[in-house]
Amino acid sequence: MTKLHSGIHRTTVQSTDGTHISVVESGNSQGAVVVFVHGFSQSAMSWRLQLESDLAKTHRLIAVDLRGHGYSGKPTDPSAYASSAQWADDINAVIQAKNIKSFTLVGWSYGGLIVCDYIQKYGLDALNGVVCVATDYSVDLRSPAEGGPEPVLGPGVQDTFIPMISNDYAEQYESTKKFLDAVSAKPLPAHLADEALAYNMQTPPYVRRALVIDRMKQSGPLSHLDTLKTITVPTLLIHGDQDQHVLPRSTEIMAQHLPSATRSVYQGVAHAPFLEMPEKFNAELAEFVQSVQAV
Repeated sequence: MTKLHSGIHRTTVQSTDGTHISVVESGNSQGAVVVFVHGFSQSAMSWRLQLESDLAKTHRLIAVDLRGHGYSGKPTDPSAYASSAQWADDINAVIQAKNIKSFTLVGWSYGGLIVCDYIQKYGLDALNGVVCVATDYSVDLRSPAEGGPEPVLGPGVQDTFIPMISNDYAEQYESTKKFLDAVSAKPLPAHLADEALAYNMQTPPYVRRALVIDRMKQSGPLSHLDTLKTITVPTLLIHGDQDQHVLPRSTEIMAQHLPSATRSVYQGVAHAPFLEMPEKFNAELAEFVQSVQAV
């Protein structure tokens, strides 16, 4: 176990295909468990303002570096990122290794897809509740005319994705900065922005490509709308009204398919409510976790 800052510890677990998954943890070992899943090209440390907050006094907080990200293994074969079942296994490997019996699962952006991957394979038995933050529900590059879904990805993704998968380091760097600049409606504090750039650059371009292009090519279009219909545990959808990465319309659509969802919209906030309004987000999360523990 490696100790990081402010009571955060890092460990590693092994998934079903042998890939090592890095996990960070903080908080009260006897508290209600919250498992955080980050988004595209991000890291477990995206959740620093939760891991180091007062939430840690009363909750056991666990954040995962998804495969290909942060300090987790980065397989070079695109097929390692194509299977919903494999993504589900990664989360389950963490749950089992940490001896977690029940928990609230929180997914941000692309992490919402991983949340649905987990539910699709492992069901709801261990879940107290689900929180989706600025998430999408599909990996489908087809236009609506070609049978694809209503577009919900905004210019923050559309204008940066192709250069972010370039093998030219300067192009990667500049496009990643542009991608991150649009994550928040107002500039983040310098130390958080610098850290975010550092861990985003840990995600190789072949991983970024595999998450979207190769995943669809190998496994076909993915939609989790039917998975959403099966989620009967309490669900909280959080979205910033200024989001230019995943448009707020996405969680509007998701809410139509979720039988037990509450939707919370943060005014003046873009793609990362937990970084832009951490006090509000942490209070809302704590209230939600307390309410689902009582069910």
